[in-house]
Amino acid sequence: MIKKRITLFASALLAFGSVSCLAACASNYDEKLTVYNWEDYIYEGVDEDGNPIGDSTIKAFEKYYLEKTGKRVKVDYQTFSTNEDMKKQIELGAIKPDLICPSDYMIQKMANDGLLEPFSYNEKTDKYAESLSNWDTYGSPYIRERFANEKLNDGSSFLKYAVPYFWGTMGFTYDPTYFTAEEVGTWEALWSSESKYAKQFSLKDSMRDTYVTAIFHVYHDEIAALDDTAEDFTRKLSAIFNRCDDETISKVEAALKATSKNVYGFEVDEGKDEIVKGTYHANLAWSGDAVYAMDNAEESNKTLCYALPEEGSNVWFDGWVMPKGANKALAEEFVNFICAPENAVLCMDAVGYTSPIVGDAMWEYVQETYAADDDAEQTDEVDLSFYFGKEAKIKVDAEERGRQFDAQYPTEEALKRCCLMKDFGDQQTKVEKMWGEVKA
Repeated sequence: MIKKRITLFASALLAFGSVSCLAACASNYDEKLTVYNWEDYIYEGVDEDGNPIGDSTIKAFEKYYLEKTGKRVKVDYQTFSTNEDMKKQIELGAIKPDLICPSDYMIQKMANDGLLEPFSYNEKTDKYAESLSNWDTYGSPYIRERFANEKLNDGSSFLKYAVPYFWGTMGFTYDPTYFTAEEVGTWEALWSSESKYAKQFSLKDSMRDTYVTAIFHVYHDEIAALDDTAEDFTRKLSAIFNRCDDETISKVEAALKATSKNVYGFEVDEGKDEIVKGTYHANLAWSGDAVYAMDNAEESNKTLCYALPEEGSNVWFDGWVMPKGANKALAEEFVNFICAPENAVLCMDAVGYTSPIVGDAMWEYVQETYAADDDAEQTDEVDLSFYFGKEAKIKVDAEERGRQFDAQYPTEEALKRCCLMKDFGDQQTKVEKMWGEVKA
């Protein structure tokens, strides 16, 4: 069993408690920052049972800002459930945020449509200004390179408009007493004709994510024929992964409709709880939701695992962006604060997704959480140096492989087969129509 999740670094936020409560809690504020983020996607200052244990990230920032500048800031923190809902609310004028945290393809769309304010970023040096020094100091070199190499329509880097917040992969959370790792280690499981697969999967009620599963099925043979040792392998895989021509859309629609015999239903957030209850035995899941489900299952003495299909998958990024008209200075101050390792650790521990922030505090957290105990019968040494940018090897209990650790830190080889989602561009309306037909 994995070690109990910890809040070793809560004291880092509690340290801000020296600020006068009277001043921090005053009803009048000098500045206001509106943050629009995913649900359940930040440290809220509570333990796993919901009991208060310290300042939330939001409250800690308000205190930090007062202590640093002498000004009182109010953070208006609001949440959304999907990228599309977020964009719609902004277009309707229902909210006017200074910071948003969309996913990669939505960042691309919003930037290409001229809706975003650039951060203080120098593309020639791949560096931010001093206002975002924590990202430059502690951002993972792997994430930096992977994200910076993704280009927008004008040729600029994603990093010009987005500072990574969390990242992960997409695969199956599954019950190993029902499915083996090999059975759910392929997307083809969704189309299996074996009776044991019937109504045992849930898919995401998210057009872009579920589209991916069908792409790997429709172009299974073409993907299998790629030379995965070639230097351009990931680029070629990405081109297939993001296809959205008319023929592909038609094939994806037929493929998704054909999963009906094995799919129990579509969900966005409840799947991570239903898989624990045993409503079905495999849930299409983002890696962080898989970690959440595996943690919760342990409380009921149940073991769940996470499989990243062998054909490849999605590697996604959620990043902080500023819409036009945002309070740029204050927004960058908040992003820099949340990129400090002690704050990133708290958010990662609370949320279950992987932070792009490294540094000593993060490495200590990983070791405290995942390093094998001395009495472990068999261990695997995993090298995360590519990710941490320094020698970072950890011995993990062999019995815990394919679970929380591997969901949060896939191998470099596995990540080579994972691709970033791109904006559908002019084909968006056609894909949306197809998705409506599938759900109907």
